[in-house]
Amino acid sequence: MRMKMTRILLTLAFGIIALSASAQDNQPAGQTTEQRMKELQMRGFGAHNTSAAQVGQMADSVAKAEEKQHNQQTQADTDPEFPGGEVFMQAYLKKKLLHSGVTGKGDVVISFRVDKKGNIYGAEITKSAGATLDTEAFNIVTRMPRWRPGLTKGEPADKPASVTVSFGKEE
Repeated sequence: MRMKMTRILLTLAFGIIALSASAQDNQPAGQTTEQRMKELQMRGFGAHNTSAAQVGQMADSVAKAEEKQHNQQTQADTDPEFPGGEVFMQAYLKKKLLHSGVTGKGDVVISFRVDKKGNIYGAEITKSAGATLDTEAFNIVTRMPRWRPGLTKGEPADKPASVTVSFGKEE
């Protein structure tokens, strides 16, 4: 009985060793996953073969990782944004314009940069509506709270932004 059990265990051990040796059919240096798949298919191995399935799974995981990295890079590049977004910025501007006491009609566009910490700097008027309106718009924009900084490759970066301040228009 003991001899029979030893023989069975040895047979299993050799079988496992043989399977692991065939499963470790290493990919030659410099050979791409696609080339390895074609080679396996030419040898008559299909998707049911362990090596071919492993290579297929590896190719899928590499493709998913590349797609994830691409998505992170495209999502990671963002423009600076007023805290709360466009809706909150419009509400902020409307409140400031109500309390400004300035009369007149026109649009003033202020361009500036937002630093890595969200501070506004380098503001300048790029579209004027007269000295009084320009001055008031400039003061409103430069006194805004910190913005959310823009991102480049997922890291905060100095980026340009602009705001249009509309005077004398009811919304």
